[in-house]
Amino acid sequence: MPAVSITALRRLLGTAEILAGVDLSIEAGSLCCLLGPSGSGKTTLLKVLAGQLEPQGGKLTYDGREWGFFSPAERAIAFVHQNYALFPHLTVLENAAFALEGSNLTPAEIQQRALEALRAVGAEGWAKHRPQELSGGQQQRVALARALALRPKLLLLDEPLSNLDAASRVEVRESIRELVRTTGLTVLCVLHDQKDAFAMADRLAIMRQGRIVQSGIPIDLYRRPIDSWTATFLGSANLIAGKVKHVGAGEFVADTVIGEVRGALATPDDAPGEGDKITICIRPECLKIDFMAPDENAFAGAITRSLFQGDISLHDFQTPRGVVLKIAEANPRQRAGSKATVFAWAEPEDVVGLNQ
Repeated sequence: MPAVSITALRRLLGTAEILAGVDLSIEAGSLCCLLGPSGSGKTTLLKVLAGQLEPQGGKLTYDGREWGFFSPAERAIAFVHQNYALFPHLTVLENAAFALEGSNLTPAEIQQRALEALRAVGAEGWAKHRPQELSGGQQQRVALARALALRPKLLLLDEPLSNLDAASRVEVRESIRELVRTTGLTVLCVLHDQKDAFAMADRLAIMRQGRIVQSGIPIDLYRRPIDSWTATFLGSANLIAGKVKHVGAGEFVADTVIGEVRGALATPDDAPGEGDKITICIRPECLKIDFMAPDENAFAGAITRSLFQGDISLHDFQTPRGVVLKIAEANPRQRAGSKATVFAWAEPEDVVGLNQ
């Protein structure tokens, strides 16, 4: 059973719909990452779940019960904001214990809970330090510990990696993953970096204009985006217009300006018909370069520009009719300036047909 089930959730700001019918399920003991452009409603959704804003339509259930039947204390939710909001005059241990002040716990019990929370994120060694003595990644761990001291069932994180350098991002990312693995905590995490989300999430949800447009396992969303907007939001993509020649068994064949293309349908249950328009998505890393043409999905052309980046080269590959395909070649060879005709080709399973 999902820990949290959200159905047709709405929230208005004046006459503007910030949440315009959100549908999302978060499984107990999982890490769900929420991605979307600025203004899509991600933080507003967290605030509704945290009880800071009231929903204005839709249904929320938590552990199988309707949201309204829970008191705030029963919801057992902790919210870590983008700003760590640590108190500079308190030690790390005192910051971690702060959320428990005013509870029915004894001072000894509060300190024990705070130490357990710091230990859970690997921060117990800094207990006597002040926040300003710590790095950004270390401060983020302390903010996590303060939330964990409450022993929440649901942890909400708003951009926990946004203020960190590259090394600290990896450190905190792994800390959050380890928390979920070892404690069974349910986490909903708002992020803005796709690669961070791919690395962290058990499930990924894409939000746009107040709605969830697609959710699922990260690799499925990347390889089978539901539409062209989602395809380009999640990474670089070659999008090619085509006309369907044949559809069957979840696959399609289409005529395009670069030739005949065969691939897999992103939404087989909503398959286009013969003669319908289709948008074909091929990610740059799915295109390979060869001097011999395979039997299908092979497009003649020439490399007109290359950007060498060490482990990969990024190529502009121009076809005879002027279409430029982006290619990411691993273990690259020297190809720029060659006059030879080469072929860019892709396996059918790496080519995705989108319903516009």
